[in-house]
Amino acid sequence: MSTAVDGKVALVTGGASGIGRATVLRLLEAGAKVLIADIDLPAAQSLAETTCAATALHCDVSEPADVQAAVEATVEAFGGLDVLINNAGVSSAGGLIVDASAEDLQRTLAVNIAGPYYGIKYAAPRIAERGGGAILITASTAGLRGMPAMAGYAASKAALINLTQSAALELRPLGIRVNCVLPGIIETPMLDGIKAIYESVAPMPIADVVAAKQGRVGVPDDIARALVYLASGEAEFVSGVALPVDNAMSVSLF
Repeated sequence: MSTAVDGKVALVTGGASGIGRATVLRLLEAGAKVLIADIDLPAAQSLAETTCAATALHCDVSEPADVQAAVEATVEAFGGLDVLINNAGVSSAGGLIVDASAEDLQRTLAVNIAGPYYGIKYAAPRIAERGGGAILITASTAGLRGMPAMAGYAASKAALINLTQSAALELRPLGIRVNCVLPGIIETPMLDGIKAIYESVAPMPIADVVAAKQGRVGVPDDIARALVYLASGEAEFVSGVALPVDNAMSVSLF
């Protein structure tokens, strides 16, 4: 049984920063070839230029044509596709439900739900051509329960858990495993925005939540290591799983 992703080909959306960037670096370190798809093309290109095993492409995952193009570019660049990591996401639908704009909600749902859906739609046939592989989604522990002032974001992440489970059942006959990770509070560019929105209505600052429930703020590499494990042969019998990576925060009662 393979315990690595050496020689595998991966497509990572939102791969230029935060969890995506850390995952790209982990994949490259493990011997994979990676296409970095990101709406911030200069950042993606800067990361890709550090190695001949990576290439970069502009991709807005809310646009199905962009997602399909990223899948086909990966196949063209590296000869196939073994792993898709749907990591791109936004937290723009912040604020109380009665105050949030329709435009922000639509953008959040388009990126956070439709983006991974398109990724699965276009990547699955290509992964099946290689005899199977893995599709992963970066969701959130916010998808496990209500979250004040972040209803749109939390709902989108809850939907990803169901999408993971549904896709795992559909794609099992093709040898494709589908799993999602649920990051806790992680130090990424998105955290500052979430912190400001959450603290505008929550009785406890995020720093206190971390101290009480998570122990420390997570780092992107905490999530990247989980994603690379799920992408590898080590997880060959793991599918349909929503894996919290939060130092037990999501199961804490106090």
